[in-house]
Amino acid sequence: MIRRIIDSHAHLGDIFHENRNISFKTNIKKGGYEDRFIELEESLFTKPLFTGDPRDLDLVIDGGQYRCWESTLENLTLQLDENKMSGIVLLPCLPNTTFEEYLAASKLEPRIIPFTAADMTLPIDRMCDKLRKDIGKGAKGLKLHPVLQNVRLLDDRMYAAAKVFAEVDLPVVVHVGEGIYYHDNVDYPWCSKYGSMDDFFEFAHNLPDQVIVGAHCAAFADTFMEGCKGLENVYSDTSFSSINAVKNAIKVMGPDRVMFGTDYPFTYEKFNIRVIDEALNDDPATKDKVFYGTIARLVHI
Repeated sequence: MIRRIIDSHAHLGDIFHENRNISFKTNIKKGGYEDRFIELEESLFTKPLFTGDPRDLDLVIDGGQYRCWESTLENLTLQLDENKMSGIVLLPCLPNTTFEEYLAASKLEPRIIPFTAADMTLPIDRMCDKLRKDIGKGAKGLKLHPVLQNVRLLDDRMYAAAKVFAEVDLPVVVHVGEGIYYHDNVDYPWCSKYGSMDDFFEFAHNLPDQVIVGAHCAAFADTFMEGCKGLENVYSDTSFSSINAVKNAIKVMGPDRVMFGTDYPFTYEKFNIRVIDEALNDDPATKDKVFYGTIARLVHI
């Protein structure tokens, strides 16, 4: 029996490197690498991923990239089937994964809800025209990843892209967090500081009529809501959140602004589902909003 569960935050393919062509490969199995994300998942997100040990950081960086190389449409579909899920939102990260790639995947797997990404290399008018065409083709929202796109969130291009989605009442998902994705010896265009939470707060306050999702922010809901004080337009997902963190997020943010999310492939569906089931076992109405109702409302399905 299919459950009313939509993952509001997931990825397909290699979001870290261009032209890796992972998404439509078949028979890709999990590799034998040392995967630090496993301990995090099995603890239901109570153990830290980053310990401060440089060697551990290297292993986390490698593990995240290896998991992306296993993130094929075939493996994603297995995740949906094994967990009896009804849908999954895929968030592309230009320049490495694209709306066109995710749209094609949605034709093969109808449970996929594709978002698009803004091409910051284009002039603003052409970038916005492209986004409007993407909406016409079925894009249900916009993903902004300042770190991987190497563009600060407060840049005029970011605001212009978001306003296109305000026109049609569709959400903008913003990566929040100064993550480290590459080793020091890798020459790749990215800036961890562009994931600043303070930038998110300013961005959200400057767009009070735009539905904006702060990715990963349910895990630190108190800080998030303090910075978003007075705003009714902000939401977050539960990626990397423990049972206690989810309970706190519901208390601080309210049951209508917290959505189930995994950041797949960095964490797998079953562990995140267990967190929500256990956190909200005594409140089926709120559980349904977190698992399904809120994201379904935001993307109009």
